[in-house]
Amino acid sequence: MHYNSRQNGTVYAPQKAAALGGSRANAHTEEDMKRYSCDFNRKDSASWKIPLMVGLVVLLCVGAVGVLAMSGTFDALLGKTPGEAVAVSAPEGPTPAAEPSGESAPETAPDSVVRLKAVGDNLIHDSIYRQAAEYAGGNGYDFSPMYAPVAEEIADADLSYINQETIIAERLYPLSGYPMFNSPEAVGRHMVDIGFDVVSIANNHMLDMGEKGLAAALDFWEEQGVTVFGAWRSEADMQKPILTETNGITIAWVPMTQMTNGLSLPAGSEMRYLLCDETELLRQQVELAKENADFVIAVPHWGDEYVLDANEYQETLAQQLADWGVDLILGSHSHTLQPVEWRTGEGGGRTLVVYSLGNFIGNMLYPQNMIGGLLDLDITKDGETGETTITRVEVLPTIIHYEGLAKNIRVYPVTEYTAELAARHGMEQLDALYDVVPTQKLTLPYIRSVIEHSIPAEFRKNLDLSGM
Repeated sequence: MHYNSRQNGTVYAPQKAAALGGSRANAHTEEDMKRYSCDFNRKDSASWKIPLMVGLVVLLCVGAVGVLAMSGTFDALLGKTPGEAVAVSAPEGPTPAAEPSGESAPETAPDSVVRLKAVGDNLIHDSIYRQAAEYAGGNGYDFSPMYAPVAEEIADADLSYINQETIIAERLYPLSGYPMFNSPEAVGRHMVDIGFDVVSIANNHMLDMGEKGLAAALDFWEEQGVTVFGAWRSEADMQKPILTETNGITIAWVPMTQMTNGLSLPAGSEMRYLLCDETELLRQQVELAKENADFVIAVPHWGDEYVLDANEYQETLAQQLADWGVDLILGSHSHTLQPVEWRTGEGGGRTLVVYSLGNFIGNMLYPQNMIGGLLDLDITKDGETGETTITRVEVLPTIIHYEGLAKNIRVYPVTEYTAELAARHGMEQLDALYDVVPTQKLTLPYIRSVIEHSIPAEFRKNLDLSGM
């Protein structure tokens, strides 16, 4: 309850004066007045004159106070505004507590976080889909045993990205492996099953099955309910940003490839893709992304194959993308795990650059082709400022394992890969089949050397390499 001084110990001045005057005037009854009048004839009239005179003075004073109060003069003498209440001290005691107003300070919105995981090339050689057919026992394809050791690492992300290196156009053309790939739809469905929801097809094999094959691949991935990019069906589509929204954070994606193995779309085709060298068009795509998203990821397929270091072209383009305000660069194509680093753009912002995450799966011939990376990071949007940045980064290396002539293919987290498995790796047997002589065996010390070369310690704080 509000404390109201006008209802607790306050008396208005006119009321106070009337109360005093009225009570005094009514004290003289008619009988008293008669007694006073008889007493005027007494010789000792002095004895009653004094009380009478005192009474008259009191009456005059009380009346004067009433007149002054009603006219405002009394208020003026007291230094008050006419009509203002005269405060009377309230009894001592605790002051009643004020009631809550019902209003509270606005609460700061909590931060939003997206846990993003990303892998490199899903490279489906013919040996891989033939083995998947064996696992299925003649009833389609079963790819699940190959990815089982790493599947849980994908499933616990909010958003998971993969580069589908080989085109999926089974509905139009026969399956095929290197050098013109066409993969079964079953492998794409299994990628969705284990948790991938963002797929890039912007790579050097995107035109292996021509324009119709490219369109069929887009159709297939869209039917799976995932975000697929790397080619646009028209020029008008290219003017729309590629967006995903997760946990209140909007991410824009900018896919590009450095090459298409000498292949191109037919003349008059409405379809489009973006080459890394198309600088002005690339800049426009980055600007479109920035205008519509909290966070921008560029996805370049670039660089040289089989090498562990980024080349000058990659470094130059990475800096250009950082200067334009890209937040994260997810590279691929080298089939090796290349360095991860921070770059600072001309505006002062930081860009995380992953030059290549290597192969997610594949049957290649060199030890460096067996080592890939699973990027695991947090994208955080500040609830108060709206600023969106990378707040945590880790890279978990992965190992492609096979035995004999590409049998028992598996993808392992490096934490589960043992010296015994490395000793059984079939790389040397497969190399002999193709007359390849590698300069290095796949051993745990070699794996450790590649990890230490490409992944700075700040990005592998929870990875213990001491046993390798």
